[in-house]
Amino acid sequence: MKENEIAALIDQYAFNADWTIVPGDSGMNNTTRMIKAGDERFVLRVYNNHRDSDIVALEHHVLSALNKQQPGFRVPVPVANRTGDTISRTYDGLLAAMCRYIPGERPSPERKEHILSLGAIAAKLSAALRDLTISQKPIYDPYYKLEETYSTLIHEELPGIMQSSEKFILQADKAAAIEDQLKILSGKMKGLWELPHQWIHGDLNFSNTVANGDDIIGVLDFEFCTVDVRAMELVVVLIDFFKGEDAVIWERIQLFCEGYGRFGKLAPVEVEALPLLIKLRALDVFLHFINRWKEGLDEAEIAAGFIDQTYRICEWVDRNEGQLLTLFRRELL
Repeated sequence: MKENEIAALIDQYAFNADWTIVPGDSGMNNTTRMIKAGDERFVLRVYNNHRDSDIVALEHHVLSALNKQQPGFRVPVPVANRTGDTISRTYDGLLAAMCRYIPGERPSPERKEHILSLGAIAAKLSAALRDLTISQKPIYDPYYKLEETYSTLIHEELPGIMQSSEKFILQADKAAAIEDQLKILSGKMKGLWELPHQWIHGDLNFSNTVANGDDIIGVLDFEFCTVDVRAMELVVVLIDFFKGEDAVIWERIQLFCEGYGRFGKLAPVEVEALPLLIKLRALDVFLHFINRWKEGLDEAEIAAGFIDQTYRICEWVDRNEGQLLTLFRRELL
């Protein structure tokens, strides 16, 4: 996105002082810029992955309700533009929003204190979202509706797609194992409908949180907030820990669950479902990126990386399910 287009967006807002753009990171789905105006800082976010104002409106309703709760952690505060709306648009129709900056640093999975704190914030966030009262309906489907969301891809297109690129063919055995996992998952999906449901953030991770010292003090990016199985809030975070040596994986899962268990607990039926939910999340991410490749949004190399990742996570969970459940029961019941 050109800087003059960014400037035109920023000019849709009234500030108490002249503004400047502060260099910073930008996300995969969005273009972001930090704005400094006098002593105040703001974050401008341009949505690159959709043009649905209902999604942004729902996100802002959730943020407003959470800010009224004063949940014990910070969430973004949307800023109204000159017309009084918290949703702005570029000349070519891209959606944008501006929020007040939450000072801090990005937490790191390399710091044990941050893993423990992310678990704690996940429990606090889940409790706050459980009490959420908003009239808006969720836009995104629960993860367990994966077969409906990707019906044609799963039942018609996937085998052919896996033969359409050399990078996919090189991982044919792993792709076949993933297709088997999807078939197994299909027979177990109805049982997930009966688990406790509530609003969840849906994309909680280190990148979407803010730390101050050892503590995570803020949660960002509520774009994918929806009503789903409550335990999926933990699962979305847990997926990021299945990297590296086994000892590192176990330590990170233990720390996160320990942090969560200090401020929240799950029902026994939820704990028993966690291994299945982890595989569901991994398979959903896999199908998302295969679909992006099909639509020409990503290179085959990126999608192929998710074949390896999904196979690795599902295989690891199947191999360690008993030990995983022992850990989950100890920390989360």
